[in-house]
Amino acid sequence: MFRRDIEGLRAIAVFFVVLFHAKFLGFTGGFVGVDVFFVVSGFLITTLLISEHSLVGKISLKNFYARRARRLLPASALVIAVTALASRIWLEPLRLRNIGADAFASGGFFSNILFGIRSTDYLQAGQPPSPFQHFWSLSVEEQFYIVWPALLILLLWKSRNQHLRAIVAVGSLSVLSLSLCIWQTSQSQPWAFFGLHTRAWELGIGALVALCWKYIEQLPHILRATIGWCGLAAIIVSGLLITEKMAFPGELALLPVTGTALVLMAGQHARWGPQCVLSLKPLQWIGARSYSIYLWHWPVLIIAESHAGRGLTVSERLIAIVCAVIAASLSHHFLENPVRHSVSLQAKPRLALMVGGALIVSSLVVGLVLRNSSVALSTDVVAEAPVAIAATTSTVVSPKSTTIPSETTTIPDGPPPSIVNATTPIEAVIAGAFTDAVPANLQPSLRGASGDKPEIYDNGCHVGLTQVEPKICVYGDVASDFTVALYGDSHAAQWFPALNQIAIDHQWRLVILTKMGCTTIDLITANSLVGPTYPGCRPWREKVLERFVAENVRVVLMTSSNRLTDPATGQPFADSIVKAGHATLLPVLQNMGIKPIVITDTPYPGTDVPICLSKAIKNVGSCAVSRAKGIRANRQRTSIDVAVENGAQYLDISNWVCSLDTCPVITGNILMYRDSNHLTTTYVQFLTPLIEAAISPYIEGVRSRIKVS
Repeated sequence: MFRRDIEGLRAIAVFFVVLFHAKFLGFTGGFVGVDVFFVVSGFLITTLLISEHSLVGKISLKNFYARRARRLLPASALVIAVTALASRIWLEPLRLRNIGADAFASGGFFSNILFGIRSTDYLQAGQPPSPFQHFWSLSVEEQFYIVWPALLILLLWKSRNQHLRAIVAVGSLSVLSLSLCIWQTSQSQPWAFFGLHTRAWELGIGALVALCWKYIEQLPHILRATIGWCGLAAIIVSGLLITEKMAFPGELALLPVTGTALVLMAGQHARWGPQCVLSLKPLQWIGARSYSIYLWHWPVLIIAESHAGRGLTVSERLIAIVCAVIAASLSHHFLENPVRHSVSLQAKPRLALMVGGALIVSSLVVGLVLRNSSVALSTDVVAEAPVAIAATTSTVVSPKSTTIPSETTTIPDGPPPSIVNATTPIEAVIAGAFTDAVPANLQPSLRGASGDKPEIYDNGCHVGLTQVEPKICVYGDVASDFTVALYGDSHAAQWFPALNQIAIDHQWRLVILTKMGCTTIDLITANSLVGPTYPGCRPWREKVLERFVAENVRVVLMTSSNRLTDPATGQPFADSIVKAGHATLLPVLQNMGIKPIVITDTPYPGTDVPICLSKAIKNVGSCAVSRAKGIRANRQRTSIDVAVENGAQYLDISNWVCSLDTCPVITGNILMYRDSNHLTTTYVQFLTPLIEAAISPYIEGVRSRIKVS
């Protein structure tokens, strides 16, 4: 079935998607082009199926899947193979295992599930985008195709009111799916975006238009033309006004979905309807190639940008899109059309299914080969282990005193000794700034870096995104009557290995109160893993304060990422907002009899360090970052000022991770970062003696005064 208005709709849909991905012309909501595709697909597939049922009295599943195989699989298999090869040549070696899994999932029509899992995984969500990520929408459609024909056969089986029963059933299922979509968007936006259960209603709306077509045709032409223009306007407004910061799909998806349905209802014969624009030759040309353009544009953009190691310029993005359109046109002319219109394949559905099966198997094999490809992730250099030596001394800092004050200990007058912060970089990071090669004995290895995280990630003590109840986790000397707490987000949790060892040595009871992505102060942050905002932090923070009282916490070490963003601006919170938040929290803690220690934040290298190093094993310095860029002096200064101004202590870690001008990523045989902003457990353990020397005199002083009083 060919309709020029639908071809034009396809052109607009792919035009929106490409402009969005290429960051052209301000189409902030260009991703709604996928919603247009879903509605069009639901309409076309249902129209073909009910037409077949009307003509021959039944629907042939064999013929249906043979048509789908001829239409979809040749181009997708080609793009999967070419993208896998290009990834092997140009992308970072450490990414190939995941990209191979993505290729496998794309070939097997379940990439939406894989990307849903990955996008809600706090530890994976920050990874570079996959060149196969756009296959998620094809997976949704293929999953729909598996279910829908059989369901339609059932709905049309032996009934006088076949269409009415189908309309009621599809309408009910669509309402259920839309309800799930709205609910899921508020709970876990990535799953709402990628899930079939939350997208089925969009295909269902298209199916409803097809099922109701005989009623739609009876509407006055002027009415159909009017609603068609309204629908086209709704699609354009969606592309211009909806943004990634909004809660999409949810209720917002109703605008492009309804708009597409209205354009379809206008048809191609309504006089003065939108078909007069949609039938223009340029749109017809693009629409005919929309599937291929969609397949090619994303991997071309992603691989080009990743290989360049920076954002592409406007001219480079334009060249990339032109290359994608050329590739799409060639594959459309020499592969898609010949297979799709093959007389022998049309006459022999079984043969078409066999060819389709072979293409699916080939895509799966390509994914497996890429996933298991062998790559070099280090040089032959063997590095010496660094030692924790201060730059101005010649001895290792390793205090291990565990003397606990007794009832008769003489306690000096005045407050406990202040924390003494390093004023110059330690020798290990100074030497690390000159590291050139990834050593063969790197700890952890580049491949094992992502797993080199504190044990509190595995046992749930570092609570997840959806939890609002702090888990009761006690470490250190669990029998001690003196309790220290670790409070904050993952940038606090990373210090657990050192603090746990120090707590054991000094006989402190250590309580863990950390949560993924939650600031210590009362701010609602943006969080793409759960939705536009992260409201779950506030109830968790309130319960943390209750835990402080219940656990009789005396000292709290606290920190969180200073790059968490304000939903209103999409940028990190202003220093004034951060200061105000601490000015509220710190006095509350002190009035509770708790001594706060504010830990400054970890540098941001600006890239996923292990992935970067995998393509720079002989040029380690290219993955380092300048101190000014990694630390951002104003944010670092804010952390220190809020502590000083509110009578609290602070621990400045900057000279333990950066030299005067560089924040290195390897020192000796130790990898410093496990991703783009978290230190490895191995490096934190290396810093343990320095941390102990800095904080233990102060904390022991607090304990002594409590003991005497």
